[in-house]
Amino acid sequence: MTTPASYRQGSTWLQTSPVDCNHALTGADHADEQITEIPELTIPFPGVWEISYHARSYTGGTAAAHLYVRTALFKNGQLIPGTEALTGGKWEGQTTPGQTILEKFDVNDVITLHAYRIGTGSASILSNGDGRTGVMAHWVSPGF
Repeated sequence: MTTPASYRQGSTWLQTSPVDCNHALTGADHADEQITEIPELTIPFPGVWEISYHARSYTGGTAAAHLYVRTALFKNGQLIPGTEALTGGKWEGQTTPGQTILEKFDVNDVITLHAYRIGTGSASILSNGDGRTGVMAHWVSPGF
């Protein structure tokens, strides 16, 4: 992978804009679904990028049930290992987990936020003025 000087022009920081959403996780247990309300990030030039996210999750189940939400970032439709975060338990509530890692990307690679639920009950990914969900990427090096 090479990084021509023309690729290094412009911003080296990408992030999703604030959105208001409530994405209910309605798929089967352990079935990833893209959180489509959070815009995708398209990498403008190749190299090593620091990527991070935070995802406000909600779990609400019966008192006897355990319910979890697993969030993660995907690159071109495939899980980026090390970006997984898990919240929930035997209670109703909201948390905002996230991860930050370094990852090598090619030009036009696409980063998306995904989540799934584990267990029975109501689970969702939220974003509003009381707690935001977002994805960020910062160019670190050409990755030689």
